[in-house]
Amino acid sequence: MINRVLFYNSGGGIGDAIQILPLINSLKEEFNKANFYYLCSHQNHFNTSLGELNCNITTINLDIKYFGFRWWHLFVIKKKLKNKNIKKFDIIIDLQSKFRNSLILKMIPHNFFISTCFNFFLINQVLLLKKKLKLTILF
Repeated sequence: MINRVLFYNSGGGIGDAIQILPLINSLKEEFNKANFYYLCSHQNHFNTSLGELNCNITTINLDIKYFGFRWWHLFVIKKKLKNKNIKKFDIIIDLQSKFRNSLILKMIPHNFFISTCFNFFLINQVLLLKKKLKLTILF
């Protein structure tokens, strides 16, 4: 069962937010009981500028400025997660393609990691969605 979904967007501008709205809305419909979270380097526009669209997605704040843009983030991510009491995610969806950012993001505990980075090289399992909430997992 999918209960926790994390979206990561390194850019985080309002244009990026608008572009991923259909994805978020589709997954919210598919996993209607799941909690959705957003991690980005800037402001979460879903709860501010785009608030009228009722996307309502919880911001994950790790207190790391420009998360993923520095290699040293690899060494502090585990401690930050523990200090903030952030639990494992069922799915992490990486919405950017920077190799460094993706490696750091993959340090966050998860069951499924979806990223186009490095031609999908970092994906550990493939999650296929079918109608009526049937899930198929390929290894």
